Amino acid sequence: MSEALVRLQCKGQMVIPRALREEVGISEGAMLKVAVVRGGQLLVTPQFTIDRPAVLGRKGRRKQVLRELAAVVDEIRQEAKANARKTLSKKSTRPVQ
Repeated sequence: MSEALVRLQCKGQMVIPRALREEVGISEGAMLKVAVVRGGQLLVTPQFTIDRPAVLGRKGRRKQVLRELAAVVDEIRQEAKANARKTLSKKSTRPVQ
């Protein structure tokens, strides 16, 4: 599991090192969800956005875009599941409810 020590700045900002950003495939402007999990740890998860005009355009195109989106989401889930088995136990990934 890759990790880095970062300093929290006065406005609550921090810099995620380039190597970690590249490893998970996030770039400038990416949306990140931050959640507090067991033991007061922060879980940062990249979020994907959808181009609404592309989806809400012509109806025939809309179904095609939604099918493509579903395929991409499935691929991302499979990749995340495979990577999670390599680096994290199921116990360490469950948030406290």
